[in-house]
Amino acid sequence: MEKKILWIISFAIIFILWIKAGPFKYDMDDAQDGTSDTSSLYEESGEATPDEKNYFKSHPIQKSSPDFAAITDIKERKKAFFDYLTPFINEKNSLILKDRERLTALLKSNKKLSTKNKKWISTLRQNHKLKKLENYSKDDIQALLNRLDIIPASLVLAQAANESAWGTSRFATKGNNYFGQWCFRKGCGLVPESRNEDANHEVRKFNDARESVFAYIDNLNTNAAYKKLRASRAQLRQDKEVVTGLALVHGLEHYSERGQAYVEEIEGLINYNKLWRFNRSQPKPEQP
Repeated sequence: MEKKILWIISFAIIFILWIKAGPFKYDMDDAQDGTSDTSSLYEESGEATPDEKNYFKSHPIQKSSPDFAAITDIKERKKAFFDYLTPFINEKNSLILKDRERLTALLKSNKKLSTKNKKWISTLRQNHKLKKLENYSKDDIQALLNRLDIIPASLVLAQAANESAWGTSRFATKGNNYFGQWCFRKGCGLVPESRNEDANHEVRKFNDARESVFAYIDNLNTNAAYKKLRASRAQLRQDKEVVTGLALVHGLEHYSERGQAYVEEIEGLINYNKLWRFNRSQPKPEQP
């Protein structure tokens, strides 16, 4: 009888705590935008879309990754790191801007969408984890535009440097993973040496650094964890302001378990290394 009473009390306490905390919510903004599913925040962060796979196949990389650990001079290592990754960042952002320009033109047009444009938008929405619809309103197109946008080179380089130890980490050298992205299928990546016994995640392997950069940008543009980052970027667009790494960095509090301390570290890397100089078409310095 005493055990039964203790069990009832324990259950009551757990229930009260659950009510106070409230159920876990995925990105409500994403739900309103018609997110295709509520999958893990990390599972799909690295899986290339069919369009990207075709692009990689038709645009092979001509140079191999430098041996950053062999570059003992810190300044030279940093320069090699920036020189190697920046073209991939610009390549991805250029592709995004091309699609964004076409989508913006459709948004401004009062003409009925053609079958071809509907199919194109449908593919874009699927690639950005939004539901496929029969017809698209201007709000539906705007929701897609909020995800279809650039990530400034300053932010990409800072995170890559932090996550890969300037290209020298095991995950970077063995798996071309510069951003610590996880996957959950056995054999999809490298098993972290410090992984708990009951964990099943791996650090995803990529064919090359470009795939890692593309996957990272896709992750920030689609993952429910980075709603704040996308909202800040959309506001900058609405205010006709420049999209910068320093303006978006505070949307990364969920990228690491370290939260705000991680955000401040990335912000410090941008400032110390003056990474805004790698941002394209910046009309003014990205200084705080």
